[in-house]
Amino acid sequence: MNDIARPLRLGVGPLLFGWPERDIRDLYLELAEKREVDILYLGEVVCSKRSISGVTWQVELARELAASGKEIVLSTLAMPTAAHELQAIRDVAIAAKEHDLLIEANDMAAVAIASEMGVDFVAGPHLNIYSRGALDCLCRHGAKRAVLPLELPARDITAVAGDAQVQIEYFAHGKLPLTFSARCYTARAEGLSKRDCRHVCFLNPDGVEMRTLDGGGFSTINGIQIMSQMPFTALDHIAEIAGFGVDVLRISPQASGLDDVIRLFRAAMDGVMAASDALHALSKGREPGDAFCNGYYHGRQGRLWVGK
Repeated sequence: MNDIARPLRLGVGPLLFGWPERDIRDLYLELAEKREVDILYLGEVVCSKRSISGVTWQVELARELAASGKEIVLSTLAMPTAAHELQAIRDVAIAAKEHDLLIEANDMAAVAIASEMGVDFVAGPHLNIYSRGALDCLCRHGAKRAVLPLELPARDITAVAGDAQVQIEYFAHGKLPLTFSARCYTARAEGLSKRDCRHVCFLNPDGVEMRTLDGGGFSTINGIQIMSQMPFTALDHIAEIAGFGVDVLRISPQASGLDDVIRLFRAAMDGVMAASDALHALSKGREPGDAFCNGYYHGRQGRLWVGK
């Protein structure tokens, strides 16, 4: 068990899809009003070209959201490849230090910048913390919370995070962000280059579904990122996850169905509704395996659904 275990909290992770800034602002102002949510992650993780107004806009929105009393975290890029992207991470860290906020570090460059500047950070899911040694190393550099890797089986959570002197967060619901590329899949699908993408990802608020030649579901294209075809959910395993010493459950936001996900997770977390009933409600009458995947939780292929 985690020695610093607190009542399980609910966080909404950074928006991974490309949206116009006005829509992002509307989403987060609405989330700030939801009593069910404790933590909000704000910032661009996938592609710096989506940050049209830069870091200043992000910080101003974060300050506005902080008035809600929720914990606000400034997320950073998962795959910085240019000098201006590293500078953007540094600018986020400077703003976080000035306004007493955490950043989410999704690349070791962000870890180095945060450590150098003395900025506390959340170790994001893209840092691949698969061992206790890796977790301890990040803690020495200033990590105050760590998000476990998406592929980590439930049976290994205690080995990685048990008795850790840091908060532990678990990616509990949403399309799984699996890989990144230097090329933009969405732009290429529209006959455009990454350099001249015209922000076509803004036209697909939940990404673009990719199917096999015979029509089967395969994955979701999200700019330079490939995601799972179906959302992952651990809604029916909340009690078990809490027993592993996890402090925070993360919901990854989407354009469709987010309100129901938040409401049902909170109901299950608070014991107002049985987790099995919450999962049934979220599945909207379908079999859970027709709507969600959970294979990684059970140490299986991620696209599978493994029932209890």
